Amino acid sequence: MNWLRERWSYSLTLLTVCWFGWICIYLTKSVVPPLLPVLSAEWGMSHAQAGMLETAYLLGYIVVKVPAGMLAERMGARRVLAVGILGYAASTALMGLAGGFIAAIVLRFLVGFFQGVHLPVANALLSERFGAKQGRAIGFHESGPNVGNALAYPLAVAIASAFSWQWAFILLSIPAFVLAAATYALVREEPREAIKSERGTVGGLRAYIWLLAPLTLAYSAYGLCLQSLFTFTPSFLVEYQGMDLATAGLLATLLPAAGFFAKVSSGFVSERMGRRATICGATLVTGATVGLLTVVHGDALIAALFIVMGLGMYVFSPVIYSTITSSLPSGIKSVALGVVTIFGNLVGAFSTSIVGALIDAGGYRTALLSMSGITLVTTVVVFFALGRRATSS
Repeated sequence: MNWLRERWSYSLTLLTVCWFGWICIYLTKSVVPPLLPVLSAEWGMSHAQAGMLETAYLLGYIVVKVPAGMLAERMGARRVLAVGILGYAASTALMGLAGGFIAAIVLRFLVGFFQGVHLPVANALLSERFGAKQGRAIGFHESGPNVGNALAYPLAVAIASAFSWQWAFILLSIPAFVLAAATYALVREEPREAIKSERGTVGGLRAYIWLLAPLTLAYSAYGLCLQSLFTFTPSFLVEYQGMDLATAGLLATLLPAAGFFAKVSSGFVSERMGRRATICGATLVTGATVGLLTVVHGDALIAALFIVMGLGMYVFSPVIYSTITSSLPSGIKSVALGVVTIFGNLVGAFSTSIVGALIDAGGYRTALLSMSGITLVTTVVVFFALGRRATSS
């Protein structure tokens, strides 16, 4: 094992800890969707109310985004990350004790609040640590959600089937408690003097509006599709496609599983195709495949469609993040990441409730075709808005 110790570095330690952070985030976040049919029946929720669980989560996730970067500079990234992990671990475990819809809304808000710390703080740390190779590092880092999501769906169903839905929340929170201790022990506090002194020499975010505005629009389309599909895919497969819960949970894992490969390869793809083409290609594939869900039937065809959709949709985030971190000065990277993702997450937050209401009013076909149309229009707007300038970085 000497060769491993010689080749291993603190940069890889940081990347590994942050990657496991995403896995634990999605292990705890993704407990709800596969259990939604059970929770809806037990608590008497409509689709719109079910969507509000994700809305509450995302509102918590949003409000902490910009303050998280500021807190990391004042308190240190290690402390902020560790406290965030501990907070969402405890909030998820308490979901196992939730007695109804109102308690679940409050706890999902807290889960989102504590999880919102990770993205701006971790990506800023990785950008500073990996420099020119940050696109590949962030691409690998962003594959963590897909691993956590793919694990959470079958595990949540298996635990709920063997014991109860309450135990699914409790048991899937345990890895996060372990990671909180590991983060505090392994992550170093980086010197911030250079970053603080640089802040006075930049023109702020307004100087980069030409880049941030179209990236925000693209991220909003990502938020619409990701959060809506995340929330309603198992229910769609059960109610619209007539599958049993176990089959629906298994097929739903294909989206994040395919997304794992999309994220890991995103850095290489954007280096060859350019960021503009990569982002717009992702929106085009996502919009088209969401629309096709209304006409495709059968386990095999849906599985194939989910794989294509996952390969397209999950390219969005790492390319957008690396574009921001490689284009902006160090002093405003975490704030810019927070601002862009805030708008995208706001769209995602309200889209789950709106899409749920569309399902109640017009069925899954109406909801999915609406999502598809919005995403395809976004593709055209972002393509012309980015132009050539964003691809030069």
